Amino acid sequence: MEGIENDDLSLRPVEQEDFPTNPHLDDDEDSNGWQTIAQEHMSIFMPSSLQFADIQRLGLVTMASQELELRQGQANDALKGLRLALGHKTLLFRTKVRVLLQGE
Repeated sequence: MEGIENDDLSLRPVEQEDFPTNPHLDDDEDSNGWQTIAQEHMSIFMPSSLQFADIQRLGLVTMASQELELRQGQANDALKGLRLALGHKTLLFRTKVRVLLQGE
């Protein structure tokens, strides 16, 4: 990655006392003796997990703006799903109310 130097990252084995109550840690170890975490429980590094000064220092401004656009698109998709579900419930409610009113 551009802008990240090797001394910016520190890799060390995960020790048991680092995560005493983490249910996602497996008891398995890889060939180097490091504990493993199931892939579905790993978090993905995203620029939003950094302070803005660090984003600038590491040269991740473009990536941070792309992440923001993706998050906005995801929020818009979720809102669209809510609008569709609300419209469907409204239709069902009106249909049931009309049937009940016509039956009286």
